[in-house]
Amino acid sequence: MEKTKQQKKSDLVDRVEELEAKRSEIKLEIALIQASRNLAPNGCWIVRYRAKGKGGAYWYYKWQSSDPIFVTKTGKNSCHQYIGKAGSPAFLKAVEMMKNRTKIDALQQVLHTLELGLEDLVEEANRINKKQKGSKAR
Repeated sequence: MEKTKQQKKSDLVDRVEELEAKRSEIKLEIALIQASRNLAPNGCWIVRYRAKGKGGAYWYYKWQSSDPIFVTKTGKNSCHQYIGKAGSPAFLKAVEMMKNRTKIDALQQVLHTLELGLEDLVEEANRINKKQKGSKAR
């Protein structure tokens, strides 16, 4: 059994409302993470590196970026910033910041998909309206 035009419109309205509710939910989730201010800079990652000292070799961690976005103690820009040893408070904070940045990146991809879905529904609504106008003109 084929849906009537009214049923199609009602179904379309329901789908738009569902997508808009989901979009609002995702935007709120992004805003809450951003408000925490516990966020890694865009385009950064954590690198493990080996340093040699008097007692032997040690593993340390640092922020790394393609662009010199970090400011050193001397005021120069750098592509990396020291974090510290694994398990240190600074290391744990960096991991948390990276986790939050990754969540936001993923949520923004989901948001983009939802917006594409909304565009598709607008296109579908326009097709339904054109068909309806075409049948009224006959």
